[in-house]
Amino acid sequence: MLTLARVVSFALLALSLFTFAHANPAARRIATNAERLARGLAPARPRKLYSGTRTNVARAAPSGVAGTVQAGNIGIYPAGTSALRKRDEPLGWLGAYGVVTTTGSSWQYQYSIPASTDTAVELDHPGTPYRLSGVAIRSGPQVTLGHGNTIYLELQNSRAHTPAGSAASTYVYDTYAIGYAQTTIFRVASNGKVTVNWVNPDGVIPTQYIVKSGSNLYVTGDVAALQTQLGASAELTLVDLYLDVSE
Repeated sequence: MLTLARVVSFALLALSLFTFAHANPAARRIATNAERLARGLAPARPRKLYSGTRTNVARAAPSGVAGTVQAGNIGIYPAGTSALRKRDEPLGWLGAYGVVTTTGSSWQYQYSIPASTDTAVELDHPGTPYRLSGVAIRSGPQVTLGHGNTIYLELQNSRAHTPAGSAASTYVYDTYAIGYAQTTIFRVASNGKVTVNWVNPDGVIPTQYIVKSGSNLYVTGDVAALQTQLGASAELTLVDLYLDVSE
């Protein structure tokens, strides 16, 4: 009789637990779909339904506040490299005397974010009087870039200063640069891309290309004309510059 009583007690206990599990919403919620299917039940309703308005597109980087100082190293990439592909190995970095192969030997540059990315800025080397400059080393003071023109610039570091929009260049004889220079000629896009905007004596800003050859960076309005000046054996690579902002 004792054994029979125990069997009946266990049966009643199991029935109670089974009934509780079905009556208790919390218990039903934690049951897996596999367990529900094993009991002949339909799968549970998803907790989060699909929304066609949600996307997995990465958020755009927040834009900088005007007046904020941004600093970083300038990476050199094959022309056409998108901002999303900057993780690829660069061709080099900009250093004291031109292109270097490591960030450790490169120079850092800084600028104050303007109200508009269309505004030209100076790229200063922090803690020194030097800044990145466009320097014409084989011309007089009337430096004109453009199609069919053999005059070109080198990107060098100088202590010169010329204001934004100025069509005048100033002569420098410096540690890192010799020639006629303009300095407030760089535009930095919201994605960090740096472009050069030399102003010709007539006030026109021509189309300008940045070219790497060896350890030098050149700026020209005519790549074919630059080739004639550097020689047929010179290897020219069109490049884009990106300021990789320090975290």
